[in-house]
Amino acid sequence: MYREKWWDLRGNGDGDEDESLDFEDEPPESGGSGCSVEDIMTALEGCIMTDLLPLATSLAHEDGNITQYEAAYNRLRRNEYSRFHGYTYDGVWAMALAIQAVGHKLHKENRYRNTSITVKDFRYWDQMWEDLFTKALSEVKFDGVTGSVQFTKDNTRKGYILLKQFQGGREVKIGEYDGLDNVLQLDKGHPIYWPGGNPPLDRTIKLIEKTSVNISIYAVLVTMASCGIVMASVFLAINIKYRNQRYIKMSSPYLNNMIIVGCILTYTSVILLGLDSELTSETSFPYICTARAWVLMAGFTLAFGSMFSKTWRVIKDYQLFMVVLVLLCVDVAIMTTWQIVDPFYRETKHLTPYCAYLGLAAALDGKPPLASIVHAAASRIAGGTSLSPSCRVFPLRRSVAQ
Repeated sequence: MYREKWWDLRGNGDGDEDESLDFEDEPPESGGSGCSVEDIMTALEGCIMTDLLPLATSLAHEDGNITQYEAAYNRLRRNEYSRFHGYTYDGVWAMALAIQAVGHKLHKENRYRNTSITVKDFRYWDQMWEDLFTKALSEVKFDGVTGSVQFTKDNTRKGYILLKQFQGGREVKIGEYDGLDNVLQLDKGHPIYWPGGNPPLDRTIKLIEKTSVNISIYAVLVTMASCGIVMASVFLAINIKYRNQRYIKMSSPYLNNMIIVGCILTYTSVILLGLDSELTSETSFPYICTARAWVLMAGFTLAFGSMFSKTWRVIKDYQLFMVVLVLLCVDVAIMTTWQIVDPFYRETKHLTPYCAYLGLAAALDGKPPLASIVHAAASRIAGGTSLSPSCRVFPLRRSVAQ
């Protein structure tokens, strides 16, 4: 059964409990009936177990009776040993103290009621005796060889639990748990051994990464758009200055100006479209989204609307202006309705999680586990690739305007 991928088993738990599962690639030395000793020892290495604490250790240095009891037990047990010997000893004392308490209580009641009931009159399945002993056990409290002995309302005892770990082919003590004071003590025994030097992950690590515009690409596009704006501004200045020249005048210089202004607005929309919440504040982001739509709409309509109207050279310039104005009014009406009915707002959306299969060894690169995962996430996201399976799931999110 031992394997790195223990879930690669044929069979399920829907059938009979005694039905055996088929395991692929079982070691030949196991004879087909189980794992080899080496495989079992490898699987056990580092596992943590719990057990009863035979004798209390917190009182051993204070109470010499525990040392005396242990010496007497080792002298009398000969070749036999039971890890429950301390609990048997304390159990006998608990029963004796309970019987003694019941005897005292009956003695007081006999004097008060003029009766002669003693412990010798005990009868099984009698509610009176059950109540007497239940109450007596709940009042029992003493320091035994297994620790403080006392019982809860449901007649259960909270004691010490021994924590062990399989290290180097044997069980060693790594700590104790005090059930009375709810204290975990890991300083009483060997240090905990973690394969690889760090505790294993006990949960799926989820790192929320914000997707944003690549600043390098954005800088290149902004530079190109800025050059376009500067060039369009130069053309606009030339067109205004030399508007009375014959060739410029024949090409409808005023419509040319509208085309150039439309181009400037379109170039400006490129800059606005690249802005996100990482480069601006979250409060101003909805206004930027609104400006994107209006600037792009106005630029496109002025540029292409003017070029479209210039195809009608048989009409006068003011009529061409009217065509562009009509197109612009239609766009303004649509945009205004949009803004009133469904204005822009900022919303964070979680995109589809993704996982990678690139190998954890290359991603970790000798770093601590959590820092390595963060480093791997950052490097893979920057490079546009996925993450290793140990990084598990990384849901991404993006700020979008709607």
